Order: sequence, then C-alpha cells, then structure tokens
Amino acid sequence: MLADYDFSKVSTAHSTRKVKDMADVLMDQMWVTQPDRVLYDMYREVHLSEEELQKMRNAQLRYDITVIPAGMIGPEYVKTAGHYHPCPKNCGETLSYPEVYQVIRGTATYLLQKNDLSDFIIVKAKGGDVVLIPPNYGHVTVNAENEKLVMANWVSDAFLSEYEPVKSKGGLAYYITEDGIVSNKNYENPPPLSYGKPKSYPKVDLYSGIDMYGLVNDLEKLDFLRNPQNHKELFKKPFYDEE
Repeated sequence: MLADYDFSKVSTAHSTRKVKDMADVLMDQMWVTQPDRVLYDMYREVHLSEEELQKMRNAQLRYDITVIPAGMIGPEYVKTAGHYHPCPKNCGETLSYPEVYQVIRGTATYLLQKNDLSDFIIVKAKGGDVVLIPPNYGHVTVNAENEKLVMANWVSDAFLSEYEPVKSKGGLAYYITEDGIVSNKNYENPPPLSYGKPKSYPKVDLYSGIDMYGLVNDLEKLDFLRNPQNHKELFKKPFYDEE
C-alpha cells in the first residue's frame, strides 16, 4: 500500500480542513478557539505514474488519500466535515454516486447516514479493510484512536460533494466523543443505530487486505462508482457483515 509515500509528490492537489472550516459541524461551538488549526489533509488524484493518472481521468475516476492525525475537538474525536453525493444526471434513478474507502494505516470509524434518516450505520475499519459508501448515504470519518489515520478512496470525479445538508444540521445525527456516542439535538427523530464490520466485494474485485490502488489497471471494475444504476445488486443490504 501507499503508506510510506510523500503524498504531496504523487498527487495533483493538496488541501486541508481547519477548525474554522468545520465550525458548523462541531458538537460544541465553544471549542472553535484555534480557527487555523489543521485537522486533516487531503491529497487528490494520487498516482504512481502519468500513464495511470491519464487512465483515471479518462475513466472519470479519482484516487485520493486523506490523513487524519489523532486528536480532539473539544469532546469529539477529530473527524471529517461530512457530506452527501448527488445522483448522476439523466440516469433516471434515485441512486446517488457511491464511494469506496480503504484504510492504509490506523483505525477509522465510518458514520453513514441515509438521506431519508431511516438508517445510521457505524463501521469500524482497520488497516487493509475496505468500506463501501452506498448510494444515498451521507458520511463522516472519525479518528477515534491515538494514532494517525491514513485512508484512500476511489470516487467518480463527475460531481461535487454536497456539504450543506450536514452543515445545516450541525453534523450527522450522532457524534463520537470520548464518553461514547452522543445524539445531535438538531435531529428531532434521529435514525436508528446499527453496526457493521467491513467485508470484501468480490464482484468488483475489492478485497480487504488487497491494495485497491491496483484497480487502476482494471478501471472497468469501478464502473459502479460512475453508474450506480447499473449495479443495483451491489447495493442491496447488508452492505457489511453483522457486528
């Protein structure tokens, strides 16, 4: 895996999320006291050769890396801002673009919230684990451990993520804190909680423990990221193994 790379040298863009960028989604606004503190780094279009980068672009796919150091934001563990994905244009369906993650180093806690608030899934993943973000789920990643988290994702580059639905509610329906799971008071009827364990997805050659960057040589396997309406079988529950 790409754990030991200097990602700034193998990506086309590097950006950060600072406390001031996250103020709207924090559980406790009193902790917005260091606005320029960097919470995590994002590296876009990570690639090991120009040929591979061109393959990704031709396929409208992107391989990114996110690095989340251990730390707290008040009572919460450091987390990503959270967002939803739109639906592909003119697809005639109501399936939004999915995404797939793989933990490279550390442990990630993925929070997945159905857009109609009928479901909320918590998935804990360790190094090598693959986690599918199915259509119509907003998502946040939390580093609730004492070591740095490095994770990769494959995603279509045909859309812009939608952050406003999460911002408008002050985050997802639940926060992960040092005292456990806390409900977000901005949700009158929070969705029911469930838990899942990462699993492999053989139909699309995604296996826990096998570096998913290798799919750069077989990008048709990732067509489900561009055209979810053609891969409905992949998105039938259960998305994960039972906890």
